[in-house]
Amino acid sequence: MRRVLLAAGLAAALALAPGAAAKYRITLTLTTQQPRVGQLVLVSLRTDVPADQAGTLRLVAVPPGMSIYAALRTEERHRLPLVRIGDRWAANIRFSRPGRWRLVVPNWGAPGYAIPPPVVRVVRVR
Repeated sequence: MRRVLLAAGLAAALALAPGAAAKYRITLTLTTQQPRVGQLVLVSLRTDVPADQAGTLRLVAVPPGMSIYAALRTEERHRLPLVRIGDRWAANIRFSRPGRWRLVVPNWGAPGYAIPPPVVRVVRVR
């Protein structure tokens, strides 16, 4: 009976514990909401923590017809280089074909990936 009570108490403590400190809000904005193929678009990422505390964010462009996790498996091919500018990160992208692209931030600055990713933004390219 003690083990059951101990297990129940531990489960309750874990359920009530605050989320990991590494999690914070990330916003992703584009200079153009519906870009055309080949148009240069600036993507900006901001967090609600100072940029130097947010770790190393990553940004992946998932082309139409590809799953997010397939793009993450081949991240080097789909990753957009982010540059830190003051309190935000920025990247330029030219979408190579029309369709439903997804811009994904797969982590909160830590190594690895979060499931589900913190940010998935659908961009419809004309």
